[in-house]
Amino acid sequence: MTTHVLIACSKSKVAPPEERMIWTSSTVLESWNKEWHDQKTTFRADELYTGRSFKQQLKIATTSKEVKLYIISAGAGLIPFDVEIPSYESTFRLGMGPKVTEWHLLPFGGVTNLELDPKDKIISFAPPKYHQALLNDPDINSIKNQLIVPSTSPLSPIASSIIQIHPRSKEVLGISSSDLNTEFLRMFLSNGLTDFHSMEKECDHLPPKVERKPISDDELLSLVKSLKSIKTLNGLVRHLRDNLKIKASVERISDARKLAIDD
Repeated sequence: MTTHVLIACSKSKVAPPEERMIWTSSTVLESWNKEWHDQKTTFRADELYTGRSFKQQLKIATTSKEVKLYIISAGAGLIPFDVEIPSYESTFRLGMGPKVTEWHLLPFGGVTNLELDPKDKIISFAPPKYHQALLNDPDINSIKNQLIVPSTSPLSPIASSIIQIHPRSKEVLGISSSDLNTEFLRMFLSNGLTDFHSMEKECDHLPPKVERKPISDDELLSLVKSLKSIKTLNGLVRHLRDNLKIKASVERISDARKLAIDD
C-alpha cells in the first residue's frame, strides 16, 4: 500500500520567475499554459520551492516509507515532486492566480495525475484554498474513497476518513498555527492516528481557555513600543498574552516588534 501525500507549494523559490511567468489580473489560463510550456529554464520541483514549511514537509514525506509525494501548485496543478518546472508566481488570491474552479486545467492537471491502487491512501494537510481547489476538481469523486483529511478541511464532507482536529491542538503541541500542518503530517506518517488520539485527550484536559482582549494592529504597535525594555520576542509574547491578556498571535506580535525596533 502506498500513501500519496499532497503538500502545498510555497511562494518563495530558489530563483525569481521571468516576467511572463508572473500571474497578473490580465493573465488568462490559455496564455499562462502556453508561456509555461515555452519556458527553457527549469528546476526540479523539490529544489525550486524554498519555503520553510515546504522544505520541512518535503523532508518528512521523502524520508517516510511507501510514500509518493505530490505538490498542490497554484500555478501548475498537481505535480510530482521530482519533475522539472519553471519558476513562477501564482497564488489563489483574486487577480494573482487562477480561480479554484480552473485549477485542474493548469499545465499538470489535477487529481487524475494520481496513479492509485485500490488499497492506496491519499493524505493532505494544506491551507484551505488548496483543498478548495481539489474540491472543485471535476474528478474529485474518483479519489474520495481513498482520501484522508483533517476535520478542518473543505474536503472533509466528502473524504472517506476524517482526522479530528481539536481547536486547541497548537496549545498541546506548543507550536504556532503556521506549523500545524507540518506537525500533523509528521504525526500521521510516523504513527498513523495514534498521536492524534493522544493529542485530543490532552486537549480535553486543558484548563479553561483564558479570555483575552482583541487589539488592533495600531494599538498593538503602540503597546509594543511602550515595552521596549523587554528584549526578547518570547518575553514580549508571554507578557502580552499571559500578563496583559492581549489577544494577538506570535506572528502579529513579531511583526509589531520589528516595526517598533525600526521606528
